[in-house]
Amino acid sequence: MEDGETPEECVVREVCEETGMIVRPKEQFLTIYEYYEEYRYTSHYFVCEVTGEGKLHLTDEEKRRGLVPEWLPLQEAIDLFSKHESYAEVSEEKRGSYQREYMALSEYMKYRLRQTFPGISLAYADASGSTKSWCYGSADREENIPVDENTIFPANSISKFITAICVMRKNEQGVLDIERPVDHYLRRWKLVTPAGAESGAAIRDLLCHTAGITDGEDAFYGLRRNDPPVALIDVLEGRTSYNKKPARGENAPGTVFEYSDAGYCVLQLLLEELAQKPFDDVAKELLFDPLDLRSTFFASPENVAFYEKEHVMAAGYDENGRAIPGKYPQVPDLAASGLWSTPKELLVIAKEFVKACSGKSSLLRETSALEITRANAKFPWTGLGVFMGGENEIISRGWGENGQSILKINYVTGETAVVMTNRDPGADQSESGLEWLAGEGRNL
Repeated sequence: MEDGETPEECVVREVCEETGMIVRPKEQFLTIYEYYEEYRYTSHYFVCEVTGEGKLHLTDEEKRRGLVPEWLPLQEAIDLFSKHESYAEVSEEKRGSYQREYMALSEYMKYRLRQTFPGISLAYADASGSTKSWCYGSADREENIPVDENTIFPANSISKFITAICVMRKNEQGVLDIERPVDHYLRRWKLVTPAGAESGAAIRDLLCHTAGITDGEDAFYGLRRNDPPVALIDVLEGRTSYNKKPARGENAPGTVFEYSDAGYCVLQLLLEELAQKPFDDVAKELLFDPLDLRSTFFASPENVAFYEKEHVMAAGYDENGRAIPGKYPQVPDLAASGLWSTPKELLVIAKEFVKACSGKSSLLRETSALEITRANAKFPWTGLGVFMGGENEIISRGWGENGQSILKINYVTGETAVVMTNRDPGADQSESGLEWLAGEGRNL
């Protein structure tokens, strides 16, 4: 700060000089005091809005050192500053400045999460198997209902991990073979090419989004509870406002990665036809009942009506923070995005999965679990219903119009983090803060 400046005026001047951006301070969210032998160092942190472009003004020393502004994704910046202790033997000044910025960014993430999400619920399991949970905010703002560890949240696309487990259980039972074309098993509907021939896509291709299906724009959201029910085959044929594009094998199987909710609709149909029962009953029989899960279900209209009477379900809020009409959207693509649960019950599933990976589960074989974690040879970021994280880590992310979530599992150590919320933040998990929160779960 220069003589006579307020902290707000200093922010405007310094940010323009260092980045060339003109900003308007909106709110100070943090002050850090550092005490040294002969002086005190005070840092003020503001949330600012960019309002225009100014002129970059670097000092001669900064120019000599070749400094230039660089914009980083938030999580990348946090990761960079988190390495502050590695500079302890090199430069105490650098270690101190990195630690300061790491603390500030961490506090900003907490501030941002509280500003963004009406309600948040987190559960974490460490390598010893002990767990902790943390909750914040409102399950339902209009009804003034707080979040607690029993609040049921939308898991959105974490559904795909559960669907993959169900498919692998059927694979174990010999009911299906994931290496065979899905059309070999389907009766009422076939996955065909635009020319009308059977696509040849294997069940494995559907699980890892390489079946050649391209979803339509603006598909798979927007239905409300009071809308007429939508049949799964109508979704696959593109006959509804929920999905206007027919699911077709537009590319040769295994040649292109294309994230596809429609592909998981095909898997839903497959499991329903093989079991001769609704998909939500299949998942209940294969997974939820054996693990004695009382707050985990796929959101058929009947299940939603039952659970909202017996439990607290988190009301959904859209990207603008407005309540979803009817609180919970209608989701016909259950296998893709219809799962509801609590973080602590998703931990139960994760623990069983970790046991399976070491051959200690009576529910899922070791070969099946490890197959889920095996990276696709051509598209190494994807497994079966999950994505690859760090070493020995799989990630399942959920994001819909009524919430965002993330599940991280180290399938060797057992360390697991689950974060669930009830708003669409309008940004992915790395920018919304969920990625950070999943990593910080052990420290909360």
